[in-house]
Amino acid sequence: MKTSKLSRWLFVDVWNGWRLWLARSVCIGLILLLGTFRFATEAEFSLASLAMLPVIVLAWGRGLREGLLFAFFAAGMWTIGDIYAEGKFSLPWIPWVNGMTRWMTYSLSAYLVAQVRLQFEREHEHATRDALTKLHNRRAFFEAGASEVERSKRHAHSLAIAFLDLDNFKQLNDTQGHDVGDLALKVTARSLNRSLRPCDIVARLGGDEFAILLPEIGHDEAVELSQKISEAVNQSLEKFSPVQVSVGVAWFETADRQFPAMLKVADELMYEVKESGKANMHVRRFDAHERQEGDS
Repeated sequence: MKTSKLSRWLFVDVWNGWRLWLARSVCIGLILLLGTFRFATEAEFSLASLAMLPVIVLAWGRGLREGLLFAFFAAGMWTIGDIYAEGKFSLPWIPWVNGMTRWMTYSLSAYLVAQVRLQFEREHEHATRDALTKLHNRRAFFEAGASEVERSKRHAHSLAIAFLDLDNFKQLNDTQGHDVGDLALKVTARSLNRSLRPCDIVARLGGDEFAILLPEIGHDEAVELSQKISEAVNQSLEKFSPVQVSVGVAWFETADRQFPAMLKVADELMYEVKESGKANMHVRRFDAHERQEGDS
């Protein structure tokens, strides 16, 4: 979970909202400060390596395009300081050559950093995403679930967990082949993504099993959304008959147990649906004292 939080911080949190503007402002300020210092001291001090720092930071956080933009900005400020350093250079074109060399060096640094960032992203996606459906994998889902449970405890938020299983999926694989089965899984994943809220987390746990984490959701909204999910998935699977989906949903007024235990409750509810005829949805409510209340 610590690795997941660090990855999110490095790849997402720092580069959104006010943090992004703060990072940009600091980088711009540093480049302006170094350029002004270069001009004020008539190019006596060489701090070119410091000017590379903003380029590296922005190339990592915002990609090659912004890295190259700041490379041009940093090299330009440095060149301006050199041009106005009277008597420092024996020939007037030397500052331009130095500036071009510096820009090429900064740009190369931006390119290399951006490529490293892309490789990190690929490795991170490989570790946290299901290769077939591109949904979260089991590991990522459990990490996100544990984190969300802790957040729900701190803020006293309710949450729900849905467990989905495709009915008659093995029959589809046996009669029409695994390629068709894989396509059914992809269609299911797309249907789930279209049906959920931006804050919801959906994963393929393995085989034909899927799970959804629904943070900060009321009981009535959980019932309504679960019904929407069930109908959307079953509709998308019509061409893969006889495959349908069984859904078990556990709604918790407070997160007063560990995430694996909460997921197990949703799993058991899904099996109740299968035992009662499949292709249906079952929502059960648990209050703050873990007493089982009404079914839906």
